[in-house]
Amino acid sequence: MEQIKHKTLPFEKTLNMQLLIGLKVLSKDGSKLGKVKSIHLHPEDLTVEGMIVDPGWFEADHYVGGSYIEKISDEAIILSMIPVTEYIGLIVHDSDGKEIGKIVSVNRTNKTNKLLSIKVDSNHHEEDLQISADYISAIGQSVMLKVNLEDLN
Repeated sequence: MEQIKHKTLPFEKTLNMQLLIGLKVLSKDGSKLGKVKSIHLHPEDLTVEGMIVDPGWFEADHYVGGSYIEKISDEAIILSMIPVTEYIGLIVHDSDGKEIGKIVSVNRTNKTNKLLSIKVDSNHHEEDLQISADYISAIGQSVMLKVNLEDLN
């Protein structure tokens, strides 16, 4: 019978899961999203499936999938992305650079990070604008669209 040896890390290099509770969670751009409330493991292979992040008072907890975890340190858990919910409040510009308004809500696939559309409180329309993610060219400190304001009408 062949013996199979499992490689394990030295004890000093392992993570104490208890110490992760309460760590701050940072997005890819360094924004603080909250603190780790709980860690969820796969029941068979014991890999991290995700974590619950407590954003603080008056906000609902968020579940972040393990595939979005970039790095775990003694100071924080750093994600490999920026959650689409963080886009709320960003200024939206059309392709000519004209300011359209601010994002008031995001529409995403279920509770994933896949953006479907944004709702913008427009400076130029009486009603909010619903803009498909297909019309967005870039998102950073603000949002740039692929089209100008007239093409949105």
